[in-house]
Amino acid sequence: MFEVKAITGGYANQAIIQDLSFSVEKGEFFGILGPNGSGKTTLLKLLSRILRPGSGEILFKDRSLETYQTKEFARLVAVLPQMNEQYFSYSVRETVAIGRYAHQKGLFTHETMDDCKMIEEAMTATNVLDFQNHRLQELSGGERQRVFLAQALAQEPEVLLLDEPTNHLDLSFQKSLLEQISLWTKERKLTVVSVFHDINIASLFCDRLLFLKNGRICAMGKPEAVVREEIVKNVYHTDVICQQHPQANKPQIFFRL
Repeated sequence: MFEVKAITGGYANQAIIQDLSFSVEKGEFFGILGPNGSGKTTLLKLLSRILRPGSGEILFKDRSLETYQTKEFARLVAVLPQMNEQYFSYSVRETVAIGRYAHQKGLFTHETMDDCKMIEEAMTATNVLDFQNHRLQELSGGERQRVFLAQALAQEPEVLLLDEPTNHLDLSFQKSLLEQISLWTKERKLTVVSVFHDINIASLFCDRLLFLKNGRICAMGKPEAVVREEIVKNVYHTDVICQQHPQANKPQIFFRL
């Protein structure tokens, strides 16, 4: 889906990302990890076209990212939006329905049966259907996070770009949300690229992980290959112990006391 070729990018005259090259395959759950300031969010913004590379190239479905029209790109790639005060006057359902805009045609658009079906399916998947008529300002931070994820899912994209999707969510919702996303990668061949802070969660749910350090790739591969004591210590400058999850064949890290 994505092929990143030697990109450098950042803000103004400051390059945060340095000479990155990697690819993301269709139906893959791809996690991006690294300490604060390592370039995780900057990389996600480059993939979503919010930022343009200073050098190098990003291909999406064998085409340069720059060649896509805005609405064409929106039909293919959804980005979990940041919380914005302008949304707060909308109801939950109205907010989720915004995700269908890329699929609507004409000047005076209206919801089709497909729109309604996908909106309800997205709200069900994120457990917000029961309060669909509530205003966003009435919800908790975790509930709002789920509403915005539902908006991204309602877009019915081929690719989902997420920046710490489990922020503000309690443990049960973190688990159910990531299980749902993981299921969609398998059943619908949805491709997911997500930034994580929590290495253990990323290791459990992602097919491959990319560790960033100072804007460069420090390690990349399957969780069992890269969630290793020496790699985590090098990236985060913290001593850890790495052990297998008691039920899943995935590595987990613990602080060394």
